[in-house]
Amino acid sequence: MGPFDNDSALDLLDELDEDPGGAVARLRAVMGRVLDGRAGEPAMDRAVAAACLVAARVEPEVLDSPDAAELLERVPFAVDEELRGLAGRVLARAFAAGDDEWRAQWEAIGALPDVEAGLAPYRRAL
Repeated sequence: MGPFDNDSALDLLDELDEDPGGAVARLRAVMGRVLDGRAGEPAMDRAVAAACLVAARVEPEVLDSPDAAELLERVPFAVDEELRGLAGRVLARAFAAGDDEWRAQWEAIGALPDVEAGLAPYRRAL
């Protein structure tokens, strides 16, 4: 399962497409939300997708989603060190041991190693 294979991530792509000029602000807000406290599953799905978009802007070959690739063609945004660092912290937080629903859902079905492997190229890009 990739970072864009869920409804919350697809909703984020739609929101970015509707307001291309506000893409960086929305990405920062989505990622910042999960770093400020406990991250529920939908919020972390969105934040992981946002972080992966940032990683794909830095290193396009990591992208494995046609929907996200099309979005990046239509929605230009620059990645500065702050945005890149924020994305890196989100992906680190996603896999940190704790009480977050997102990580727990993957652990419960034994898929956490597969999810980590799927997101590894994005993490390396950051």
